[in-house]
Amino acid sequence: MKWRCLVCDYIHEGDEPPEVCPVCGVDASNFVKVEEDSSVKKLSPKEATPVEQLSPEEAMKKAVRSLSYGLFIISASYEGKDNAQTANTCFQITSEPVQLAIGINKNNYTHELISKSGKFGVSILDQNGHGLARNFGYKSGRDKDKFEGIKAHRGQTGVLLPDEVLGTLEAEVVEQLDAGTHTLFLGKVIAGEYLSQGEPMTYAYFRSKK
Repeated sequence: MKWRCLVCDYIHEGDEPPEVCPVCGVDASNFVKVEEDSSVKKLSPKEATPVEQLSPEEAMKKAVRSLSYGLFIISASYEGKDNAQTANTCFQITSEPVQLAIGINKNNYTHELISKSGKFGVSILDQNGHGLARNFGYKSGRDKDKFEGIKAHRGQTGVLLPDEVLGTLEAEVVEQLDAGTHTLFLGKVIAGEYLSQGEPMTYAYFRSKK
């Protein structure tokens, strides 16, 4: 059985939808069952339903899915506890000073650690980072140490960061916005590392190769 996330289009296989989407962080209520019917003919692009025949709600959802996303590991540490999660919401807001915004689901353990510590790390995946994206995205840090078996190091802020990434950024939270299911954290970047060359992972690339 397959379930599709209505927010980011992630596909989950299992008897039930996941409690939390490993990519965008929404809860199970945002998943719908994917109906598979082998008798239904797949339409060619010319036969597909024109955009103008879509309902306003479906047109909006399709437009949102056309947005381009990166894929990152967001980490946080507090009083000896470390955690990280896969996320696709991270973007630069200003350059002087350098500030980033990240969106984190309030139910996630990473959210709890960021809220308590006031700091977070961002690790930028390359196109070989599927293993890291899955490792940090398919389980809760409350139940398992996600860093177990992962090469990692402490950043200047004390945040634990995976090694095998393009680069890392560390930020101190300066503002936050309540966005319903998520919190939008605005952070001032105070440290960064450039670790290797390569092409950054995008969410679209991750889905096409998984």
